[in-house]
Amino acid sequence: MIDSTKIKKYRMRQIPVIGLLFMIVVLLHSCTEHFEERNTSLTGLDELTPLDVRAFFPTAVYGGMSLAYQTGQNLAAGMYCQYYSCTQVAFSSHRYVMNQQWWANTWNGLYVNVISPLTVIIDETEDKPTMNAIARIWKAFMYHRYTDYFGPIPYSKVGNYSIGEGVPFDNQKDIYYNLFSELEEAATLLKDNIEVPSFTNGSDYIFNGDNRKWLKFANSLRLRLALRISFVEPIKARQEALGALAGGVMENAGDDAFMAAGVTHRNYLNYISAWNEFRMSANFESLFKGYKDPRMPLYFSPAVEDEEYRGGRAGLIPGEQIMTYNSYNWLSDLGPRFDPNDMFENPFLAMYAAETYFLRAEGALNGWDMGGTPKELYEKGIETSMQSWGITEQSVIDEYINGTSLPVTPAPESGWNTPPLTDIPVKFSESEEEQREQIGTQKWIALFPSDMEAWAEMRRTGYPRMYPLIHSDNPDMPRNQMIRRIVFPDLAKHTNGPAVEEAIQLLDSGEDKVSTRLWWDVKE
Repeated sequence: MIDSTKIKKYRMRQIPVIGLLFMIVVLLHSCTEHFEERNTSLTGLDELTPLDVRAFFPTAVYGGMSLAYQTGQNLAAGMYCQYYSCTQVAFSSHRYVMNQQWWANTWNGLYVNVISPLTVIIDETEDKPTMNAIARIWKAFMYHRYTDYFGPIPYSKVGNYSIGEGVPFDNQKDIYYNLFSELEEAATLLKDNIEVPSFTNGSDYIFNGDNRKWLKFANSLRLRLALRISFVEPIKARQEALGALAGGVMENAGDDAFMAAGVTHRNYLNYISAWNEFRMSANFESLFKGYKDPRMPLYFSPAVEDEEYRGGRAGLIPGEQIMTYNSYNWLSDLGPRFDPNDMFENPFLAMYAAETYFLRAEGALNGWDMGGTPKELYEKGIETSMQSWGITEQSVIDEYINGTSLPVTPAPESGWNTPPLTDIPVKFSESEEEQREQIGTQKWIALFPSDMEAWAEMRRTGYPRMYPLIHSDNPDMPRNQMIRRIVFPDLAKHTNGPAVEEAIQLLDSGEDKVSTRLWWDVKE
């Protein structure tokens, strides 16, 4: 444990560095009289020890993985990417309603619980190259997720301002370019010091101090971001993808990035799975049943009422959510891995190795040298995903990869006109556009339960296809279209108003709407 008096003294001393916990969001709403008196330690301590600095990393990792998980991730991205259908009548996010309290919690959590401790680590480890590199890698991982939520966000000037001044936002292109530089520099630093100990003694929840795995993770993240911009800046995308691949990316299930769970850092998906707020989507039902996917009983469980696998549609109103076949007992809950009793034991996903193969397959379709043909890399992605879920029998994997069956009509009892989600098989097609759809669809399946990434990729590629919402309650977003971003939190407007107004002008449409596309979201 870190001595709280040390933290208080350090925070007071480092106001310019950590941005006073991102403008002291909480304190902006309270009295600041006698602030220095209340926040100055009597110990006289002027600096943190290496052990203290190292202890900030678990906070940043767990803070990032659990960040507003129920509201900012599961009930937002998890619904937008249509991994789930909502079964809780009190919520309306699945009908594209914006909940400002949810976005405020997400916003605060990012800057206070994640970026602040990471900034402390980075500033205090100039002479500890591996710790410095890993903190920068995790910082890039967190920032990319949330610029893909909101678009422009405070980035380059966070921690570099005076009290009373606003924090300017960066446009998304500049953020991405800097993330590429950060990942390349951090990977080089890590590679050049690969034998130097980093976060040890339980302070690394992801790879337990394995620098080589962090190096692969950094390059894999760089590859992800390269494909993200491939439609808007194909030349830059190719350059970054080739650099990432040359540096070495994740290749097998042993490289998967999971946060270890424990008494102080539970798996939040396990934790909320008992709340009966969401169930399997009709999208999954159509694909899983049609493809005879062996992952279905691992991802989800049969419905309580009749032991059938059944998914629900998105965008139901309360009266429809309680109809027999739309209620939670008639829909499939999460699979055995996500039992709430295992919340302190089941690892929490950060990134799968399988994703890199689907990214490389798409890059190969773009004409980039990705170390294999699109077909080879696509099939390797499926195989690696199966292995990550414990499916290792090669005959089972091969049968799935060569399958020609098509997605099916979900269970008709739901009462909605729900045709098969698409008309493509798993077996790799001869048509390039069908190949792109196959890659996008299988990647969406393989990313589960990484809902934030799945939603970003659906926006970017248009795949997999989505079912129209039954209802949209947002006048800016029709029910047959996908929500493109989260609006800026009112909290940010209240505490940093002029900067938010400038940030709105950085958006493509100049309007703070859910229909406004992000910089990389250009495919029609």
